[in-house]
Order: sequence, then structure tokens, then C-alpha cells
Amino acid sequence: MQLETLKNEIKAIDELSDMTNVLEQVAAKEISRMRQRILDSREFFQEAWRIYRIMHQITPVSPDVVKQDLVVMITLNWGMFGSLLNRVVDKSEELYQKYSADLLITGKMGQATFLNRDERTTHFFQIPNNATYQDMDQLKKVLAKYAQVHFVFPKYYKASQQEVEVVSLIVSDGKKNTEEPIAPKQFTIEPNVQDVANYLNQTIVGVLAFNYFQEALLAYNAAQMLSMRNAHDHAKEEQEKLVFRYNKARRELIDAKLRELHGHKYARKGSK
Repeated sequence: MQLETLKNEIKAIDELSDMTNVLEQVAAKEISRMRQRILDSREFFQEAWRIYRIMHQITPVSPDVVKQDLVVMITLNWGMFGSLLNRVVDKSEELYQKYSADLLITGKMGQATFLNRDERTTHFFQIPNNATYQDMDQLKKVLAKYAQVHFVFPKYYKASQQEVEVVSLIVSDGKKNTEEPIAPKQFTIEPNVQDVANYLNQTIVGVLAFNYFQEALLAYNAAQMLSMRNAHDHAKEEQEKLVFRYNKARRELIDAKLRELHGHKYARKGSK
């Protein structure tokens, strides 16, 4: 009975090892596909943010702005990310409390923590991992309504390092950034300032949000690859231990059978 149990455990561990190996390869493939494209795009999005900050100083406050901070927690619909997801959730919770903010969550992985929270507004969005910019239309409309938006997402640095990033955008609060004073007369704005402001609030904030989602997707894939590699290595170690125990139990059973056979043999000789 013990041998049969050990044999079943070895089979289960072997299947787990194969599964984690496949998932690691899938995550590695996704990283290879996304990594260079995202790294190459970072300079563009930094420039988009710089332009947005300039335009924010010379455009009026939207009359429909919600005078409230919004924390955007970016998670996915699936995956095993080790401690990375917990760190994103913890940082989002910290900002959620600090600013008495509303909350926007992308992905099922982050929803469970806040599902029954009703003290402030919570928005849930299920964004597919292969999302396009057009798939985020409803999300960017929500983002554009808030005075300040704080994005919390994991950022890829290298395969073994993903850090939690916080990017705060002042969307439309009427305050001017004194770090880079801008003279509005330098610019000609058509058709009018308010239309441009409304367009920027939805379009550029949406573009930046899409970029942060892609950054998160890359980081989560890297974290999953590491988790699967660690799980695969652990499964192999457990398999070796189980095989050792199986072989030991099998030898003990064989030795017991041999002793039993020798005992019968000596018993027959003695009876003669």
C-alpha cells in the first residue's frame, strides 16, 4: 500500500513539474515578444507625459471634474505572480487610505481584496491581456473625470527584478505646476482651449494608462516565469525525495520477502 501511494505521489509531482515547465516557457515567450517593444516605447511615453504637463498648465479646469483622488490598481485576470501582486495590492491600499481616494481596479486578481469594500467608489474593469488602446475606451472616460489619478503597477527592470511603480497625474484640479512655469501666449490653441483640454484628458491620459497596463503585463509575465521556475525546481526536488523513499520502501519490501523465503527454506530443512 505504501509503494502504491508513493508511486501516485511521484506521478502527481511529475505532472506538476511538466505543467510548471510549460507555464514558464509560455511566460518566457510573452516576455520575449513584449520586452523590446515596451522598452523602446518608454521614451515616447515620457515625452507624451511632458507635453501633457505643459498643456495642463495652460488649459482650464473641466466643469465636470470630480474633486477626488483616484487610485488605479493594475492587475490581470490570471497568473501566479509570487509576492508581486501582494505588493501592488498593499501599495494601492496605502494610497487608497492616504488620499481617501476612489479606486479603479483592472483584472480579477486584484478584485477579491476590495470586492466588499463600500466606503468609497470602486470601479472594476476586465481588460484582456491582449488589449488594444480601443479596448480601454470606457476606462479612460472614467480616468478623465477625476482631479488626480495615481497609477499603481509593477514595472519590469530585468527578468529577476520587478518593482512596484506609482505614477501620479494631475488631470484637472485647477492648480498650476510651479516647477516649469509656462506662458500661455507662447501657444495657439484651436478650435478652443476647453475642447483641447477635454480631448487631452481622455486621449493622453488613456494613452498613458494603456502604456502602464502594458508595463504591468510585462512585469507580471516575468514574475510568473520566476514563480513557475521556482515551482518546477521545487517539484523536481520533491520528486527526487519521493523516488528515494519509493526505492527505499521497495528494497525493504524485497528484503522482507527474501527473509520470508529464507525463513521458509530453513523451516523446511529443520522439519526434515
